[in-house]
Amino acid sequence: MWENISSDKTKSFIEQHFGSKGKDTSGISAKPAITISRQEGAGGLTVASNLASYLETQAASNEVWTVFSQHLVGKVLEDHNYHKGIGDFMKESHKGSLTDAFEEFLGLHPNTWTLVEQTNATILRLAQIGNVILVGRGANVVISELENVFHVHLVGSLEKRIERAQKVFNLDQKAATKYIKQKDKARRRYLKDNFDKDMDDPLLYHVVINTDLVQYDEAARLIGNEVIARFKLDKLPKLRKALIM
Repeated sequence: MWENISSDKTKSFIEQHFGSKGKDTSGISAKPAITISRQEGAGGLTVASNLASYLETQAASNEVWTVFSQHLVGKVLEDHNYHKGIGDFMKESHKGSLTDAFEEFLGLHPNTWTLVEQTNATILRLAQIGNVILVGRGANVVISELENVFHVHLVGSLEKRIERAQKVFNLDQKAATKYIKQKDKARRRYLKDNFDKDMDDPLLYHVVINTDLVQYDEAARLIGNEVIARFKLDKLPKLRKALIM
């Protein structure tokens, strides 16, 4: 369904750029990166996948672009030597502080603030390398000051998003409505609790796209064309001429 969102692609990216554990990326001259924030059912993963394909074919260098969404959690676990089971505690859905403190006391996972900070550090490292599309996790806020990043927010009417959830997950209307509202609430609270930001604030993004009116492939083209123009990806980097002695 999402041909550019796969464990193989993320694994290849990680092996290429993080082969040496703890490798310092601070000095890297970053290529462009993109963040996608989305309301549930607005097509975030589909647009991200289409966008990766578009950039790989339309940018002059034809370099690979890698999408990090659920695979971002795996990168955090790897960076900090956590057991894979901790991924269950790293969802964007909100937990009360009492529950979190109890689970931490039992040794089930580090405290939520630590997990969020480590996730943010991983997001920063990926963005410093570039050629990545980061979906969710407040990435647009985490790397808001980087000049090599383009921020996108996808929205849609509740009615249309419920219809999509019914089709994708084979849910009845009641279950789809509950699912959409819970996911939206969790994402808003993640951004509010951890960054004191409103997910729906348009000032957090370069562009906001209504996928009720703009189809997913068209949205990918719009974003891709702007990224190509903004970061001059329509031109190959100039090669330095060798000095003739």
